[in-house]
Amino acid sequence: MGQPSFAAAMFRGRVLASSFARARIVLSRRGTGQALVLPRYTPSSNSVNGRRHYSDSSSLTKTCPSCSAPLPTALPVCSNCQYIAPIPESMTYHEMLGTPYEPNPFVVDVQQLKRQFRTVQAIVHPDRWVSRPPDQQAIAAAMSSRINEALHRLSDPLRRVEYILAREGYAGEESDKLDDMELLMEVMEAREGLANAQSSEEVVEIKAENDAKVRETIKEIEQLVAEKNWPALRTAAIKLRYLQGIDSAANAWPAIVHDH
Repeated sequence: MGQPSFAAAMFRGRVLASSFARARIVLSRRGTGQALVLPRYTPSSNSVNGRRHYSDSSSLTKTCPSCSAPLPTALPVCSNCQYIAPIPESMTYHEMLGTPYEPNPFVVDVQQLKRQFRTVQAIVHPDRWVSRPPDQQAIAAAMSSRINEALHRLSDPLRRVEYILAREGYAGEESDKLDDMELLMEVMEAREGLANAQSSEEVVEIKAENDAKVRETIKEIEQLVAEKNWPALRTAAIKLRYLQGIDSAANAWPAIVHDH
């Protein structure tokens, strides 16, 4: 079969261009009051271990599916028309609080998280939905609870890294033990020092030494998350849990907390 003539090729090009223009017009029409929601993420570039991650909170839908008004947060709730829907299962705690999960979910601005938390709760708190239908009240209550959990998890370094590990398929257990014998000896010595401390000055000294180790471990965790080295990160998280146990015991002195 011969090649199409130049005139035929030009004709086909004009037809395609015209069809594309008509498609754009159809997509831009809003006379029906229906919002068109298009996906804004690329699964292949944002998936880890088979799970999809949004690159940042701006990839989420920003307009209400009901009234097309801009959504005040990344959550599927509209203060303009009182539209509300369950939080998508794939949505991270980071996205719920308006901060990106990638490139490093361990690096967060806790003060910004708290400000966003207050903004979100002002919209989804169950008290604001008491006059709405029962199904919307239930969604608002569940959403408010998850936002509370999101701030609880992300505002503390240990809870944050444990959440990241769980999302990446490396969740730890409370019974996980540290294999670093040198660190274990240091932990035992610190606890013995707290148990035998006779003054607050001794406690302050032990706490200062432990705080330095906590800062070092947090820095290590930040690097491991950036590298996505999940097995090593799990070990570092166990280390941080031991060190935070010493911190809790120092803060409780003269009572001694036995958590390991």
